[in-house]
Amino acid sequence: MRRSAFQSVTALVALLAASACTQDFDQFEPELFPGPSGSGSGGASSSGGAGGGQTSAGSTTSSGGADGGEQCTNGDDDDGDGAVDCADDDCGGFACVAVPEDWQGPGLLYQGPEAADVACPEGFSERVDVGGRDPLDTPATCSPCACGAPTVECETPAVTVYTRGACGGGGATLPVQTTEDCINIGGIEAGSYSGEAPGVDSAACAASGGDAMLPPPRFGIEGLVCAPGSDAGGCEAGEACAPREIDAPFEQGACVWRDGERSCPEGFGERHVFASSMVDNRGCTRCTCDTDGVRCGATLTLFEQSRCRGPGETVPFNGACVDDPPPAASVTIEVTVSGSCQPRGGDPTGEVEEGDDRITVCCAR
Repeated sequence: MRRSAFQSVTALVALLAASACTQDFDQFEPELFPGPSGSGSGGASSSGGAGGGQTSAGSTTSSGGADGGEQCTNGDDDDGDGAVDCADDDCGGFACVAVPEDWQGPGLLYQGPEAADVACPEGFSERVDVGGRDPLDTPATCSPCACGAPTVECETPAVTVYTRGACGGGGATLPVQTTEDCINIGGIEAGSYSGEAPGVDSAACAASGGDAMLPPPRFGIEGLVCAPGSDAGGCEAGEACAPREIDAPFEQGACVWRDGERSCPEGFGERHVFASSMVDNRGCTRCTCDTDGVRCGATLTLFEQSRCRGPGETVPFNGACVDDPPPAASVTIEVTVSGSCQPRGGDPTGEVEEGDDRITVCCAR
């Protein structure tokens, strides 16, 4: 079960209501986290001027102080003490962050898988998709390749008729131009014959399939910024109220972001660059048909009378010598096709790559 990003808030709020404590915030840049602004509000006390290192009250990504007190990022004076958000004593865990010119922010950065499942905390409901890194390897699913019936042109078959047995003596080779031809062999005294199966002159099959089904491209690392929106108050112009410390799964430090791959502005030294687009090169190889399994064959039918009349006896072309064939005055040769084409191709190819567009997110540590 995914741990809530802010499940520690309730306990921390109770602690704030029960007693005051001190927290060391020296790690924050003084120009980024000055004391809470606003006159007459008291704010969180600081020592040493704008760069003071001690601030009262704990800090959290919660948008509130004590129960029923100030909500620190909604722009309202919730507890009616005249101080709003960062200017209120109850918001000691927050500070005004100066947002650099041309940058957007502040916000809380999450980077990891399944950003859509990450809930932004209360008071930071504006979700900003800042892209991601490392696209997932999810290849295309290809529909199976198939081949239609073959269209075949066979070589012209021929039979050699011999005057003697064992395919000896004088012989005559009889070509057949069409399968309907009847060949009168006249005065040839057939003692034997032989015929080879005709070869394949050309063959083709219509290929189909190989259509690509593409799962939606996803980044392995997705970037999400949760921003407080435009209502947060209690700060000077150009500043925004943001938490000093941030609970997991968000990165520590308030963050700003900007289109393009850029250097971070002063005070925001933690740099994260995300691709804001992807190039999908996935697909399937083209389906083709291998015709090696297609064969041509032929059969010879011998007739006792000319013009292929009367009873006939059919024998196959297999290259063997046929002795003592029945008496024949005419013959026909029928060409046949067997076998089928074998499909090839339809394999996944390509991958998803990061596009050229970038977003830079810089966080204060």
